[in-house]
Amino acid sequence: MKLLNTIEIEPWDYTENEYESPSVSKVENPKAWSDFWYKCISDSNLQNLQPIELGSYLVDINKIGESELKTIIKKELKDVDLSDFQEYVGQIIGGIVVSENEKIIIEPTCCGDISDIQNWEEVGNAELNKWTQLWIGHPWIFYKRTDNYIAISDYTDYNLEDFKDISEKHKFSEQELLSEIKTSRKNQIKLENRISKILKEMEINNANEIAKLMSGNK
Repeated sequence: MKLLNTIEIEPWDYTENEYESPSVSKVENPKAWSDFWYKCISDSNLQNLQPIELGSYLVDINKIGESELKTIIKKELKDVDLSDFQEYVGQIIGGIVVSENEKIIIEPTCCGDISDIQNWEEVGNAELNKWTQLWIGHPWIFYKRTDNYIAISDYTDYNLEDFKDISEKHKFSEQELLSEIKTSRKNQIKLENRISKILKEMEINNANEIAKLMSGNK
């Protein structure tokens, strides 16, 4: 089991042209969506980025080069009033991805961002043998600590009180998962430092504070 820190690269945010998107879903034809994604982001010279899997818009932050990161930062801060950065600078969309045996089994969903790592960090403090919501966006998942393991449910739109019985979809060693979460926080701090360095090179005031907000390191 491995955790990846990812950010989402929406193709429409980086294209300068109006390319026609595939008429089928990503599930039906991930290759077509991958080709569309690359065509769009190539307009911003991001063609060297690699998604976590075919058809995904999520990219591992550790595999983003400096020039690509600078492009992403510029897009994120475009039209943002930096004179009031604490009000207007937000976290980058993305979050924690869980893979097992080279297969993606959990990934951030709609409205999730990279600050959601703090929700993962609460897993080790949860009450034993009790299901708890883990916000990763919408739909979300539930987790339960039990016998040195962490059980994870499937994605759901239901609240905890709406369930009669939650089934375990995944099960991880608590020690291994918490170790991976700590590594993910370190990776996110590295991202913060990289963003801060680029902002300083761009001669943007309050670089450290803005980088902390963008990277979700609260």
